[in-house]
Parts: sequence; C-alpha cells; structure tokens
Amino acid sequence: MGGKLPREFREPRRIGRRRARIKGHDLDAMRLYEEAIRSARENGFIQNEAIAYESAARFYTARGFETIAQTYIRNARSCYLRWGALGKVRQIDQSYPPLCEERTAPSSIATIGAPVAQLDVGTVVKASQAVSSEIVLDKLIEALMRIAVEHAGAERGVLIAVRNNELQIEAEARTGGDTIEVGLRRAAITLADLPESVLHYVIRTRESVVVHDASIANLFSKDAYLGRRRTRSMLCLPIVKQAKLVGVLYLENNLTAGAFTSDRIAVLELLASQAAISLEHAQLYADLQQENIERKRAEEELRRSEASLREAQSELARVTRLTTMGEMAASIAHEINQPLAGIVTNANASLRWLAGDAPNLDEAREAIRRIIRDGSRAGDVTRRIRALFTKTCAAKERLDINEAIGEVVVLAGSEMRRNRVILQMELAADLPPVVGDRVQLQQVVLNLILNGIEAMTTVPDHRELVIRTQRGESDDEVRVAVQDSGIGLDPLSQGQIFDPFHTTKPGGLGLGLSISRSIVEGHGGRLWAVPNDYRGSTFQFTLLKCQSV
Repeated sequence: MGGKLPREFREPRRIGRRRARIKGHDLDAMRLYEEAIRSARENGFIQNEAIAYESAARFYTARGFETIAQTYIRNARSCYLRWGALGKVRQIDQSYPPLCEERTAPSSIATIGAPVAQLDVGTVVKASQAVSSEIVLDKLIEALMRIAVEHAGAERGVLIAVRNNELQIEAEARTGGDTIEVGLRRAAITLADLPESVLHYVIRTRESVVVHDASIANLFSKDAYLGRRRTRSMLCLPIVKQAKLVGVLYLENNLTAGAFTSDRIAVLELLASQAAISLEHAQLYADLQQENIERKRAEEELRRSEASLREAQSELARVTRLTTMGEMAASIAHEINQPLAGIVTNANASLRWLAGDAPNLDEAREAIRRIIRDGSRAGDVTRRIRALFTKTCAAKERLDINEAIGEVVVLAGSEMRRNRVILQMELAADLPPVVGDRVQLQQVVLNLILNGIEAMTTVPDHRELVIRTQRGESDDEVRVAVQDSGIGLDPLSQGQIFDPFHTTKPGGLGLGLSISRSIVEGHGGRLWAVPNDYRGSTFQFTLLKCQSV
C-alpha cells in the first residue's frame, strides 16, 4: 500500500485531464478522473486514489455539483485515513465543515472521544483501583481483562503486549453464561486472533478505533478476519505511556451492533491509561523477581561450586602431603629410629644396673629418664607425621609461627643432612602470634623447604638454606621466607610456577606450589617468589597477625 502510481498509469491521464479541462471537455475529464481512480484502486496505490478523489472533488465543486463533490471528498478522506495521512484528514475536515457534522452523527466506524462528563465516576474509580492495586503481572492481566470485557459489554477480548519490540498475545478473555474466563496465552499473533488491518492501524496512528457495525462497509471490510468471524461490534484501543506503546486491547461483540457505547468507551480509555502504568510496574516487578530468582540460583550454584572446590583442594592437599611424605620416608624413619635406638640402649643399661649384686639405683634412674625422654621424642615425631597424613578440616587458631616452623624443620632434618644442606635459621624473636591452621601452614613451609633442597641437588657446593621470619611491610602482617642457593628460577616459566600441574621435576605432580598459594590466600596472605642477587631464589609468604590479646 505504498509508493507512487507507475508513470504509464499517471502521466497520460494527468496530461489528458489537464487538456480536457483547458479545452472545456468536461465529459472527457470526468471519464479520465474515473479511470485514474479505478487504476489506482486496482493497483493498490491508495495514496494516488485519495489524490484522484480530491482532484475530482475540486473539479465538481468548481462546476457547482456540490452533492457529487462531497461524495468524492468523503472518499478522498477515507483513503487518506486508511493510508495514515492524519494531517491531510484534518485539513479536509477544516476545509469541508459539513463532513465534520456528518461524523458527529452515529456511524459504523469512528475514533473514540466521549466527554468526561458522561462518565460514571464511581465506575471509573472502582475500575482504576482494581487495576492499580495489582502488582503481580499475571493477576493484573486477569483483572484488566475481566474489567474490560465486563464494562465494555464484549463477548471476547484480547490483550496484546509489546515485548522486546515485538507484539505477542498476553491473554484472551471470553464470556460464558454469567462468567468471564481469562486465559494467559503468551503466544504470537495469528490471522485467527483479530483483524490485523485494525491492529496495524491502531499501532501506526496510536488512535483508538470503534466499529459499530462491521457488517456495513467500512475501512476494514476487506480484512479476512471480519468476513470469517461475522463480527458486529469491534473496539481496538492502544495502551500508551508517555508516547510509548505498551500494548493493545481488542474487544468484540458478534451479537449486537453498537455494543460499545460512548460512555463505556470513555471508561475503557481511562482504564487503558491506568493499565499502561500498572502493566509497566508489574513487568518491572516480575523482571525483578526473576532476577532475584536467577541470582539466588547462581549464588546457590556458587555455594555448591565453592564447597566442591574446597573439597577438591583439600583432597589435593592430602594427596600432596602423602606424596611429600613418601619422598621423606627415609628421613622419617631416621628421625624415629634414633629415639627408638636410644630407648632400647637405655632399657638394656637399666636392666644391667638393676641385675647386679648391688643394684645401682642412681644409674638405673638416669637410664629410665633417658628412656622417657626418647619415648616422648618419638611420640612427638609420630604426632607430627600423623597430622600431616590425616585428612582434617582447617581449624584456625592462635599460633606461634616460629614454633610451627621449628616442628617442620625437625621432620626435614634428615633430608637436609642427606643432601648436605646447611640450614640457617633467622627467626625474629618479637613476632606477634598469627591466626591460622597449624597443619596447613606447616605443609606450606615443608613444601618450600623440600623445593629448596630439590633446587640445590645439582649445585656442587655451598648448599645453604635460610629460613627467615620478620614483620611484614604493614604492622598487621608477619613474613616467612625460605631462601635457597640453587639453580634459581627459569625466566621463561617464572610466571607459571604457581599454576596447577606445572612442574619442572621429572615425575612431579605440579600441585605443591599451587596448593601452597591456595592455603596462604585462604589465610588472607599472599605467596610469591623472587630471584636472589647472587644465586638461587626466595619463596616468601605473609600471614595476618592475631588481633585479639
């Protein structure tokens, strides 16, 4: 329904009509006007049809044929209205006042505009309150459809909403006996739902349309829906908020002509204004609810993911501890065998001191004291090893980091002696206590010690390992450093040494440093590595000091 009439239809007739008027051949001019109107109509050029009607009206007005001229201008107005040229329609209304007077009388089609004075104030207030009181979208739509169908006297109603710049049917209401059934559809619009020509007109013009009797020829008579449904009364009005189309309300009555009276229409127009606001608020509320549900679901999935991650980290930490302890089996055996050997030796000595003719009780007592000392030492070693092997949950407590490091050094002593590593301890005496899990932090220190020993295995001499504690850069931090004199860090892989499964050891798991960093960060600190000025590297981490006294 757009574009210009093709030149072969336009130019010869225009020239012919002009020549016919100039030469005074009125009959030829009349015939050419009719041909132009017919050609435009047959080819679907409604704008050219409107122009031809208007030109013919001026022709007949100039010759005094007012009745014929009014017919043509009325047809021109109808074509302009169907085309959507509302400015041209208003111009015709101003130029031809009799047409305005005709449209004030009852007709089969009209735009809506009833005086507010005709309204039942109680009905308007009640309907408005019923719509504005609902905030849940589905309940609001159901209330709106019931009120609209009931107050309009409609048999059927359809609510169309604009969703993401697309139209879709939200709900359909039907009357059945004394009840009104409302169904939420949320579906695309089809030719069986309503006359599309009416819908497109309302969307394009933002004006309401009422057809008092669709059985009489009107602007939309050619719509297939009207012929198929045999609709009598029809009402279609836009739901607009601040010049933005929110939706469209379509109502019909197939039994009675003129069912939608001016007072009912006016109520619906006011109701549509309130509905535009309420629908937007309800949609925002629905979107907020959905957002909250999705956020809650995401948070729950994150509670679960973090729990799984912690469990996996805990399991990896346990596996790493087992692997580490496997590597340290010889050192552990040495640490335990020493006190056990002492116990056996001192026990035999005690027996000898007691077995003589004159038992030497003083020597026996001293040997027994040595047995108790060695037994306690062996038990202490066993307790520390058991803590490293056991799969326990993190239990943060107030602890002395120097003391915790000392216990780890005892376990690693044999490994250092076997690899001819010289240990140097530089533990600050004035350190505040820290908050942490003793076993996990000892695992970090043990990993760093073993890595340092491993880094010095290829160094022929001067294998020195320094363990240092001191206050951090801020007053609430304590720093622990493990410095070796090994081969140093590879510049190409320095940024990956803390990545999971990255390892430079043949047969290594690549989990020790990754888990160590996770443990430190879980304690609110950080773990990093730097190359030494001369040789080797330094791994250091920070911990938060205990705030409570």
